[in-house]
Amino acid sequence: MNFDVVVIGAGAVGSSVAFQMAEVGLKVGLVDRHFPGAGTSRTTKAGIGVYSKKPRANLEMNMKGAELYPGLVARLDLDVELRMDGVLNVVLSQGALEKMRAFVAKQHETPGYKAYLLTGDEAREMEPALSREVMGAALCPLDGSVNSLLYVEALARGVIRHGGRVMAWTEVLGIKPKGERVWSVSTSNGELEAAWVVNCAGVDARRIGRMIGIEIPIDPNRGHVLVTEAIPPLIKRRISGPTLIRQTVHGNMLLGQSEEMVGFNLHMSLPLLAAQAVVSRRILPSLERVKVIRSFIGFRPWPPDGMPIMGEVPEAPGFLVAVGHSGITWSPAVGKLLTELVTTGKPSMPLEPYSLTRFHRQTDGRGARSPQSS
Repeated sequence: MNFDVVVIGAGAVGSSVAFQMAEVGLKVGLVDRHFPGAGTSRTTKAGIGVYSKKPRANLEMNMKGAELYPGLVARLDLDVELRMDGVLNVVLSQGALEKMRAFVAKQHETPGYKAYLLTGDEAREMEPALSREVMGAALCPLDGSVNSLLYVEALARGVIRHGGRVMAWTEVLGIKPKGERVWSVSTSNGELEAAWVVNCAGVDARRIGRMIGIEIPIDPNRGHVLVTEAIPPLIKRRISGPTLIRQTVHGNMLLGQSEEMVGFNLHMSLPLLAAQAVVSRRILPSLERVKVIRSFIGFRPWPPDGMPIMGEVPEAPGFLVAVGHSGITWSPAVGKLLTELVTTGKPSMPLEPYSLTRFHRQTDGRGARSPQSS
């Protein structure tokens, strides 16, 4: 099958890229070895997070993603439970309060960034359920949340609506150049050909890159989440700080913040889950009466510097990469920018800060093309 673009990985990032490319008339094939949203996008609290992102280039990309969310969602045919109602970052000690003040001042060096410092009492006026232990907070109105499963489903449906193909349960087995400006993608369901291939494979991006001799430094970063029973509205917006707390539109509370570089270890840490429950209760005392009904872990695609890896690989013209944390937040931006790159060669934001070349410029010769070969 022939396409203009083959996108590998149908999570939030890959589905956004595929949708926005199909939207402008490109013939797109979206491939996933499982199904759309089966990976990281299925195991996330799905926050649209701007407040804490750094350094500046990372902050700017996440700000652009948050800015583009309402317009992108308006073009979908499904309610994805988008809320752009901000985040309240709380602190429980005087030392943390001083660090927060310095952090917010530094973040405001980036044009367009917004966060407002609040006293503990001011924070409780906004969120009455907060405990008296909360000594202060920073309100960032740029943040939000989305239902990641509905978001990915809506994007994948949009790909089909605009003439593209979504190929679930299709594993990529190999990638190689085939003639002038043509890539051959071998899959468990046959061979695909395209002028452009986009690696949006998340935690599997390293394996996909090695198929053309490119090393993409992505490793799984494990996070734990607790899920409570549905309760009446307790908070109006996401709470961050010592932990992350979000209430879904259905009333369930999602609790927890953890980062562990332990590979694909699926065994949950009960001490870590218990610690997350304790700190969540310190922030919202009424959680003491709320039952936890389940927990889950997810794996974030994590580069060494925490920054997205995005753009064309110089050693392999026509091969693009879009991977990193946090894909939920910057997925609208990467879809727009890579579509501009493919269609005009001139993305509206510079992609150099996110280039794979910041780590290395190498190939082992197993198929990656030099710039002169295309």
